[in-house]
Amino acid sequence: DCGIRSGADVLKAIALGADAVIIARPFVTAVYGGEHEGVLAYIDKIGSELKDAMAMCGAASISEITRDCIR
Repeated sequence: DCGIRSGADVLKAIALGADAVIIARPFVTAVYGGEHEGVLAYIDKIGSELKDAMAMCGAASISEITRDCIR
């Protein structure tokens, strides 16, 4: 388990140079808690959190996320 749990975590990883992230445990919890709908809700949550974090650092796209976003 890598510790990526939120959209902000995704932004931090990308800002530090990651090309991709893997999220495991939260998806397992979502499956057990809400099956297919739980997974879809978690995907929506992560997407919304990432969009919010990007807006707060002024990044309009993934390619605009830089180390400056986490300083």
